Amino acid sequence: MPRRPAADRLAHLPAALAGFVRARAAGSASAWGRFSYGNALAACAAASAPLAFAEQLYCAAWKDGLSRDAYICSTVVDLLAKHGRLGDALRAFEDGDRGSAVCWNTAISGAARNGEHALGVEMFRDMVRGSSCEPNSFTYSGALSACAAGAELGVGRAVHGMVLRRDPEYDVFVGTSIVNMYVKCGQMGAAMSEFWRMPIRNVVSWTTAIAGFVQEEDPVSAMLLLTEMLRSGVAINKYTATSILLACSQMSMIREANQVHGMIMKTELYLDHVVKEALISTYANVGAVQLCEKVFQEVGTVSNRSIWSAFISGISRHSLQRSIQLLRRMLCQGLRPNDKCYASVFSSVDSSELGRLLHSLVIKDGFIHAVLVASALSTMYSRCKDLKDSYKVFEEMHERDEVSWTSMVAGFATHGHSVEAFQVLRNMIVEGFTPDDVSLSAILSACNVPECLLKGKEVHGHVLRAYGATTSINHCLISMYSKCKDVHTARRLFDATPCKDQIMLSSMISGYAMNGYSDEAISLFQLMLAAGFHIDRFLCSSIISICANMAKPFYGKLLHGYATKVGILSDLSVSSSLVKLYSKSGNLDDSRKVFDEIDVPDLVTWTAIVDGYGQHGSSQDALAMFDLMIRYGVKPDTVILVSVLSACGRNGLVEEGFRHFNSMRTVYGVEPVLHHYCCMVDLLGRSGRLVEAKNFIESMPVKPDSMVWSTLLAACRVHDDVVLGRFVENKIHEENCDSGCFATMSNIRANSGDWEGVMEIRKSVKDVKKEPGWSLLEE
Repeated sequence: MPRRPAADRLAHLPAALAGFVRARAAGSASAWGRFSYGNALAACAAASAPLAFAEQLYCAAWKDGLSRDAYICSTVVDLLAKHGRLGDALRAFEDGDRGSAVCWNTAISGAARNGEHALGVEMFRDMVRGSSCEPNSFTYSGALSACAAGAELGVGRAVHGMVLRRDPEYDVFVGTSIVNMYVKCGQMGAAMSEFWRMPIRNVVSWTTAIAGFVQEEDPVSAMLLLTEMLRSGVAINKYTATSILLACSQMSMIREANQVHGMIMKTELYLDHVVKEALISTYANVGAVQLCEKVFQEVGTVSNRSIWSAFISGISRHSLQRSIQLLRRMLCQGLRPNDKCYASVFSSVDSSELGRLLHSLVIKDGFIHAVLVASALSTMYSRCKDLKDSYKVFEEMHERDEVSWTSMVAGFATHGHSVEAFQVLRNMIVEGFTPDDVSLSAILSACNVPECLLKGKEVHGHVLRAYGATTSINHCLISMYSKCKDVHTARRLFDATPCKDQIMLSSMISGYAMNGYSDEAISLFQLMLAAGFHIDRFLCSSIISICANMAKPFYGKLLHGYATKVGILSDLSVSSSLVKLYSKSGNLDDSRKVFDEIDVPDLVTWTAIVDGYGQHGSSQDALAMFDLMIRYGVKPDTVILVSVLSACGRNGLVEEGFRHFNSMRTVYGVEPVLHHYCCMVDLLGRSGRLVEAKNFIESMPVKPDSMVWSTLLAACRVHDDVVLGRFVENKIHEENCDSGCFATMSNIRANSGDWEGVMEIRKSVKDVKKEPGWSLLEE
């Protein structure tokens, strides 16, 4: 095969490189100079020529004894660092002129660019301490960039001090680097002091300060600084625009977002796809879906993957169906979503079937091992209660970040798999990850029964070792101890926390309430009111429930007025608690009035109103409300069916009671339990149908306990059926019965004149302790 002419072989090279090759081939002396090598290497970087060609040039220069030349050394170090070859770049730096500030600057910047921030800082120290050359503005900028990227605040302050001593009149580039360093280290006060000290500020300086406020989630200060920037005559660039749009997203500032949009329309920034993407995301985040759609339509039929992905991601937060339609359109145009788009859509999916379809797309597009997508996919399966697939996706991840581990811990904990949740948490710690507040809160929520108290204490011990006695999750620890019935430890932890916020106070009050410490809950609630804390809907609901259990409707009425005043009465938990309060106190009119104001009552609310009517003699109203609930499509559970059967029993509605009892399995899909059978025995006993009650008990598919027999025994006493009473008495002796059963049996014997039997029963219960009755009156 004939060789191509030399001119054809050099045609693909940039002019500077082609000229260098021709001069070398011709033996020209100009091809052997430092500038020729330097220019050729620079041409390789500018033209993105193959790195192998640049390496050959450097080898030739090294062979010719020019490797120590500052121009050649800095060029090759920069080229290798940009290609991710930091080790080779540092070896070239070692062979170069260590007395040249240009070489030092290039090496420090290269280290920072490759993520070796500590190495960049250490190289700056070596330059200052062990080198003969003086740092210049580029050196300071490179060192400050390394400090900013590595959050090295102490070193950054030292560099700042050195700049002030050696070059007090430093230029705008160094000043901007100092501002950026303080911003990245979270020191906005120091950053703004330096910013206002700068005599000249360019668009980069302003943008850096604005981005700092956005990073600190202070969008108001960011908007005020933008106003100052525009007053000073500095025009925004695309980085300013994207930063300020992110600030608008943080506080849902639609009006300000519209103003920024108008500002962008007046410039060429609107042609930039990054700015359009930021506009679409901002409008989606603030809930302006129509404006989001309008910006996307203005883009036209542009085949830009990022814009499509941003639009679908934004729409998925508001309409999953619409985002799926857009995803289909995108795929039909031959575009593939990016990882952020898939992650956003997965965050909205609530069906395993749809999730699996999208899962297959992710595999096809090669995103299955991307951390962001895999984490969202695992979370989606967990949210759909498919923990098996969720854990399978988690196990197959090549790389896991803190979010992935936390999501898996929360998935197991939320669905009651505490053993698996603790195992994942242990593996997370073994892998070198430190559990954050989210993962610790999730694992503590899994410790919700007394059997989990020891595991909860283990988590508490880890929190003490890692964070100390006072942490932001102390309220979760209080809730954990309360759920595990260790209220005293919860109170000690509460007392040991110096600064108690509203969440902690609410957690302690809820802990008292769920463990029956009603007086303590009310007392702490009063202290909370005296301290001026705001009462939210959760706390209001808890206190109203306590008032209902303590028969203190007066306090409940006060909270009713407070809830109406602050606008939380429409919350379902508050209104349901009020229905329960008024129903228990016999105030059925107010109970019905509150109930009728609820838009969509839940099953708990229906149960409260039905039970209230049933408990206070309005059985017909109770049954009418139950029928109304069924017509509204609310499925009953075991609790409300107990209330319905009890209501039938109090009014002697035997046929109605049997109709509801027989419908439990066939119509409602609820399996009867002992409480339901006990209600039916009570229903028959109250109606005097004692033999039927006995036959009903003997036909029960479950073994009757002392509660069932005690119910029949009470009916025997009411109807003076001594024969059946003796039969039931023998059955009760086979069970562990309380003192009330003995008292009933003794009364039956006494009513029939069997005083010997009475004495016999009394002798047999000498060692049985009778619990005294008690009553509760509102003060």
